Amino acid sequence: MSSGPETSGFSERRGRMRSSSLASAVAALLGLGLAAPSSNHVGPRQSESENLKNCTKPFFEDVIRKANLVDKVEVADNSPYTSSSEPYAIPVLYYANHNSTLNVPDICGARIKVKGTKNVAFELYLPSRANWNMRFLTVGNGAFAGGASRVDMFSRAVYGWATMSTNTGHENDNSSLPGLLDWAKNEPDLQKDWAYRAMAQSVPYAKAIVAGYYEGISMRGNYYSGCSTGGRQGIRQIEEDPNSFDGMLIGAPAWNIKSFVGVISRIGWLAETSGLKDTDTDPFLTFRIKETVYNICNGLDGSITDEAVRDMDKCRTALRGSSTNETLWRGSFTTVAQREAFLTLIEEFKSPVDDTSYAGDGFEPTAAWDLGFSTYLSDRRRNGDFTNQFAKYFLNDTSRDLVWDDSEHGKRLLGDLTEWNDRVRAQADPILLGNGTYKGKTILYTGTSDGFVSSIGTRRAYDIAGGNSNNNLAYFEIPGMPHCVDLGTGASKNPPWYIGAVGLYIPAPNNVYYMPNNTGLDGSSLFDARHDALTALAEWHENNRGRPDSIIATAFSTWGDGKFEVSKQRPICRFPLKQNLKNETNVNKAEGPLRDFIRELLNNKDLNDKMEYFTQVSGLLGYGKAKRVFRLALMFVKAKT
Repeated sequence: MSSGPETSGFSERRGRMRSSSLASAVAALLGLGLAAPSSNHVGPRQSESENLKNCTKPFFEDVIRKANLVDKVEVADNSPYTSSSEPYAIPVLYYANHNSTLNVPDICGARIKVKGTKNVAFELYLPSRANWNMRFLTVGNGAFAGGASRVDMFSRAVYGWATMSTNTGHENDNSSLPGLLDWAKNEPDLQKDWAYRAMAQSVPYAKAIVAGYYEGISMRGNYYSGCSTGGRQGIRQIEEDPNSFDGMLIGAPAWNIKSFVGVISRIGWLAETSGLKDTDTDPFLTFRIKETVYNICNGLDGSITDEAVRDMDKCRTALRGSSTNETLWRGSFTTVAQREAFLTLIEEFKSPVDDTSYAGDGFEPTAAWDLGFSTYLSDRRRNGDFTNQFAKYFLNDTSRDLVWDDSEHGKRLLGDLTEWNDRVRAQADPILLGNGTYKGKTILYTGTSDGFVSSIGTRRAYDIAGGNSNNNLAYFEIPGMPHCVDLGTGASKNPPWYIGAVGLYIPAPNNVYYMPNNTGLDGSSLFDARHDALTALAEWHENNRGRPDSIIATAFSTWGDGKFEVSKQRPICRFPLKQNLKNETNVNKAEGPLRDFIRELLNNKDLNDKMEYFTQVSGLLGYGKAKRVFRLALMFVKAKT
């Protein structure tokens, strides 16, 4: 008879114990946030003199001979080289938060010329055998420039990566558009080298040389990282050799080069005919557009009002609601023609042939925050700039401006671009990322404020590659980030943007480049798999960790004294998952959404948006861990009740 009360008492005690243990576990999560995972890589490792012993021309020539490449490549003059060598001096990088040079280990640079070509060469940055992390990284290039991407190479070599970059077949590395394309004049072979051949000829030889340089050490993985033209190069290389890479980090790829050139021409024509451009009499037009878009669209997604617009569809609808926002519009545009031209630029472009079929991607409304957008608006009125240069040097047509209007000019342009691509084969096909041709992993990303290569076009590439059903593809849209390189301003509003991709260093005067500081707000390394997209890619391939659900993006405080401190961090969810930013207290910390979720449960509130919170937790912890946290918290609430 006494067994009843004893059993009841035991159940009650067990319930209290269970509730207490669950409460402790949840409270620990709530109080401490996300524990930073241990990292075996917190900064550049110490110099090894052994590396420079092998950094000699005879050693590289011996490596080339053993790899049976004597008839394929040769070591260039003044190569190999070290940080003090000329003319291929390794760039100088600084830790921005310390305002001091990196503790740079010995790195051996080598320039290798490809025989049988006019000018194709590639460069290697090789850490010592002791410092090598057993990974090889090919770095892409930018725009139509030539020359190796040395800063991007070096920013990874100091952390143990063996890196390579091709010169795309020429050495014109001017950073401004005027004069950038003249290398292509009457040079069809150089155009093909830029389009794909230089990369195709460099990757296999570089991989063989790296394997020989580190003879006896197994390779963990071959990777690629590139943005814009660099993104296009990576996808295009898969067409030449699907086995080139185990993983690719692709940003804002200019894959649809035929459409890309046409869209730029169309923007220039609209700007010219509508007056939608900065002029001497109205130099702040694009600035006013930025502020108008921000004021109308910020917070339309239901999240907090902050520095990034997140729902572009609602933004477009709001921008077209002229009666609601007439006052704001009048503050931006001086004519109705300007306004209508801008609204045209944020919609899909139709073909001038039939005015119905797709011809190119417009831009997101927040692209006005990017320098590229204002550059395009002013392009057609500036002799010698991109569109005119492309017609002159790539299409060999000096008789006209390169314009796409609603007349025969536009039809002619589309035909010319198709014929040019048939010869040069520059177009890249994203379907190769999803049809089984390429079996590696891909992290694809873009900034929603990209004003050079439309983020709509990047999402189109994602859809073509299979979208969310492609388990080897993870796509991230970074709110408020402009094209590839952010200078720490975050499109004037400074949303979190840094994920460790190419170009995300901070240029400063005197050929100095700042690297972000190496710890986040929780003290964890910005180079671990939660914060660094390239590390996440490598661990996805090497450890079979599953497709990443989020990357924690970082923003930095404004710098003027050489310092660049972390100011905020937020998880960028893998598309189509959405960010859930509702608590202004925690919004600038990466673990904020998880804390909000647990607080809601601890307060025993009814969560109508459990799945929204779950996707946030999943983005922070990964799907498996998120399920356990979710179940733990729900068990605690159930035990309380």
